[in-house]
Formats: sequence, C-alpha cells, structure tokens
Amino acid sequence: MANLHAAASSCPETSTSASVLSSGYDVFINHRGPDTKNTFASHLYRGLLRCGLRVFLDKQEMEKGDEIQSQIVQAIRDASVHIAIFSPRYAESHWCLHELVLMKNLGATIIPIFYKSDPSVVHWTENGAYAEALRGLEQKTKKNPETGEVKPRYGSDTIQNWRDALSCVADLSGFTLLG
Repeated sequence: MANLHAAASSCPETSTSASVLSSGYDVFINHRGPDTKNTFASHLYRGLLRCGLRVFLDKQEMEKGDEIQSQIVQAIRDASVHIAIFSPRYAESHWCLHELVLMKNLGATIIPIFYKSDPSVVHWTENGAYAEALRGLEQKTKKNPETGEVKPRYGSDTIQNWRDALSCVADLSGFTLLG
C-alpha cells in the first residue's frame, strides 16, 4: 500500500475541473461500494485526480438522475486503464462482475488491487469465498410475472464468463493490500 499511496500522493496538485469538463476518462475504478467506496476507493480516486488523471468513480462522477448502467459502460469503454479492487465480498456483486467482464473483453490494461483479499481467493473460483459468492449468484432465480415460471437469474454462460474474468485478472501483476 505504501508504494501505491506514495505514487498517488507524489503527483503535483492539479485542478480537478479537467475531469468534469472532459467526456472521457483515463482510469475507471471497479469496486464493490459497501467494501471500499468511502475508504480505499475514494482515497485512490483523489490521489489519481491529483496526478492530473481523469478518473471515474461512480459516487464522485455521477449525479442524481443519471442513467447508471449506460454511464458506467461508457466510462469503462473510454478509460485506457481499469483498476479492479478485489475486496472480500466483491464477487457477491453482479455489477462488479459484469464490469470486470466488459473490461477484460475490451482488452485495455487492468490493474488488480487485492484489498483485504489474497489473489488466490480471486483465482480459485471453485472453492473459497469467491466461489461461494458465485454459487450464491448461480442459485438466484427470477419469476416471470405473466407466467409464474421461475428460472435462473443468471445463465450458465454468464456465470462462466465471470469465473473466467476473475481467473484471468487474478493472474495479472497488481497490488496486494491485506491490512
């Protein structure tokens, strides 16, 4: 964490108005809000802004009334670098997993940060906390209001794409912040 914190805090102070005026982003921060939004992700966001980068963090960049999904997808497509913050409960969020698959499929740089999570937990999606979270998502169902038919909320292809993306990104060199 010291290296990451030092890099972010060693940049010269710059105005953040450039990020507001520009339509594109240099960096997209993928994270599970309840785990990191008001702590690590916000600190990282501010540090990267001080470096003069245009950074997307949903809480800071979106305004009330914005259409969430389309704005996030556009920010992911615009960013040349994606930072995925893997926290202990990251894999419980279908939003995080959808974003991760999109980032992976775009082929842009992804920098993983294993925040209070060991990279092996992210990589091994057949057992452990992430595997358990994926099984929980796999078991979620939805009911058709017209027919009453109950079916899986997420298809097997979607679950496999999430597993593949997690395993792929866990193999990348990144930062591990266990404390």
